This record gives sequence, structure tokens and C-alpha cells, in this order.
Amino acid sequence: MRRFLFVVFSLLFIFTCNKDEVDQIEVNIPIGITVPEGMVYIPDGDFIMGHSDYPDTEKGKVINMEAFLIDRFEVTRGQFSIFNPDYSFHPQKARFPVSMVTFEQAQGYCKWNGRRLPTEAEWEKSARGPDGRKWPWKIYHEHPNNGFSGFLPEAVDSREEWVSPYGVYGMGHNVWEWVSDWYISDKTPKADSKRYKVIRGGLTQTHTAIKFTPTYFRNKMEPTAHFNFIGFRCACSVDCR
Repeated sequence: MRRFLFVVFSLLFIFTCNKDEVDQIEVNIPIGITVPEGMVYIPDGDFIMGHSDYPDTEKGKVINMEAFLIDRFEVTRGQFSIFNPDYSFHPQKARFPVSMVTFEQAQGYCKWNGRRLPTEAEWEKSARGPDGRKWPWKIYHEHPNNGFSGFLPEAVDSREEWVSPYGVYGMGHNVWEWVSDWYISDKTPKADSKRYKVIRGGLTQTHTAIKFTPTYFRNKMEPTAHFNFIGFRCACSVDCR
């Protein structure tokens, strides 16, 4: 009996230790830099942007970037309502990502808060880290298709098992996010060079199948669009407060 209990507890211990967790990148914040509450320090250095199989991306180009700060969570409905008191939402969903906002409104909130929208490169590095991972959590798994989708978002601090290697939430699920760049690729007509803004990090859905999008996947939307599946987060240089 004791041997049986030992085996059971051993298996439980192994199962617990092998639970889905995202290995976090150890980041040393330089002396003199203060990271505001709710933001994450992303260090300088190289990262791989895009993928060679996706011609509308940077095709796996190595990009060198300066350090920057980015919101750990998407901006919530409660936070946005302080900026815009006319923005209404159900009180129980104050921690849900703000949605139904245009690019200009997202940009306006970040500016009001002493920040800005992240660039596309900043967003992608925050999502995939320096090792070129396809998914923020690195190891591929199917979306659970359990009633949750980016078209019906959930609280911004949900899904710890889906965080990025820098501990940023919502970069592979929840809402799509506005970033500052115009959507341009090798196939973009000159007349459309300032027609669409890039959105990142949401889910694609066909019929009943919900799928994660890779860290380098680019989507686009006219900046005047406002849907329940588009939100945003803010970023800033390392000296913002």
C-alpha cells in the first residue's frame, strides 16, 4: 500500500512540475531605469522579424533594436474610460481589453498617458523574444476551441500559460492590437501605402475552428475601423514615466 501511495505521489509531483509554463527570458534592467507599474522592459539587441515562408513579413530579417518598455497587458475598458468617460461597458468587464476603438482613439489614449503605440517591430520582439519562436509560448498546441475566441475577448490577465517569453500577456490570443505602422508589403500598390494600419496578435476563426496566429503574422485594418475584436497596448522609450 505504501509503495502504491509513493508511486501515486511521485506521478502527481512529475505532472505538477511538467505543467504548461513559458520559460521566461532573464532580463537585467540597467541601473537608473525605472519601469513604470504595468510595463515590461524589453532589452536591446537582435531579434528575428518575419518568416521566409510569409512574403508579406520581413522574411526572417535580423533586426537590431534599442531597449524599450511595453504594457504587460492590453489596455482595459476601465482604464480607457478614465481617458474617455463616454466609453461605456459592463462593470463586470472592466478588466477586459478595450475594443470598438479606432486607431486614432488608441493613439490618443497612449499620448494622454505619456506613451505611444508600439511599432510593429517592438510588438513582434515582445511576443517572440530573440530566439525566433513561432508562438509566444514556444511549443505549438492547438487552440482549445472551448468557447473563447478573440471575437469574444476575456480579461487581460487571463491565460498565464500563453504569455510571451518576456511575460507579456495577450500576444497570441484575445483581441487584435493596433500598432503604429502602415501596412506595406512588396505587393502593396502605391495608392494603398497609407490605407491600412497593421494589427497584431489576434485569432483567426473559420466556422467553428479557432486558430492561433504566429508571432510574425500580419493583419491589416483601415484606421477608422472599430470592432469588438480590436484593442491595443502602449509602449514608450526607457525614460518615460
